[in-house]
Amino acid sequence: MQSQQLSFDFKDLQKKSHEWRTWYYDGEPKPNPVAEPVRDAFELINATLFGHIYQRPALEGRVRSICTVAALIVLNRQEQLPGHITGALNYGWTKEQIVELITQLLFYGGYPCAGSSLNTAARTFAEYDKRHGAKTA
Repeated sequence: MQSQQLSFDFKDLQKKSHEWRTWYYDGEPKPNPVAEPVRDAFELINATLFGHIYQRPALEGRVRSICTVAALIVLNRQEQLPGHITGALNYGWTKEQIVELITQLLFYGGYPCAGSSLNTAARTFAEYDKRHGAKTA
C-alpha cells in the first residue's frame, strides 16, 4: 500500500491557528517565558493541532472542544482546563452542560478530578462572564 504524501503551508497553518486560538481562548494565550528556548516546538504543535486538526471537517470543532474538556477533566489537567472551558462556552456549550459533563466524568476520573474541575469551572465561568458582560449563575 502506497502512502499519500501530505503537503502543508506552515505559514497558513500558523495563521489559521492564531485566528482560531484568538477566538476560542478569548485572546491568544501567552507562552510562558521559560519556554522561550523551545518556542518553535510550541509553534509547530499549535499550528498542527489548531491550524489543521481542529479544522478537519469529519468532526465539528464544537465536538472536538467538548472532547478536549472531557479529556482534561479525567486527566486532571487543571492548568489547561480554563482555556478549553472558555472555548466550549464560545462554541455554545452551556455552563449547565459543562457541569453535567464533569458530573458524568466523576465515575471515570474519580472524585478528586471532578471536585477540582468543578472549582476550575466556577472560576472560569466567573472570568468568562466578566469578559462577556454576563451574570454568573
